[in-house]
Amino acid sequence: MYKLAILDDDEHWCRIVQRFLKQQYDVAIYKSVSSFLWELDELNQYDIFLVDFVLPTARYELSTDGMEIVTALKRRLARSPVVILVTAYMSKNELEVHGKQMCPEADGFFAKDAGLELLAHQMKRLLPPGTTEDS
Repeated sequence: MYKLAILDDDEHWCRIVQRFLKQQYDVAIYKSVSSFLWELDELNQYDIFLVDFVLPTARYELSTDGMEIVTALKRRLARSPVVILVTAYMSKNELEVHGKQMCPEADGFFAKDAGLELLAHQMKRLLPPGTTEDS
């Protein structure tokens, strides 16, 4: 089964995605940047990441956003994962036009209002051919 990590402070959306994708993915949810980036070795186990564009941080954490997280994942993990930036603030059309300009390291972009079927299709398309499903 493929392993999916979601970094998003919108717990309701995360749970909806988790229920929708539970047949194809083992889903882990992270609600804060500090919990997500705490252990890079743990993050190496995931095949795909969904990272929110806007991530509020606690006062004691460095200010960061989803694009910085994508860059960190791509540069610091031994195996380059598939990373999709998700947002509720931009439309599907806006992301198609401006996504790669904003964050060239991201493999894909997803507007939360586009529908979970579209997200599932995009994730399947972005996973490399021959990716083995563990367990």
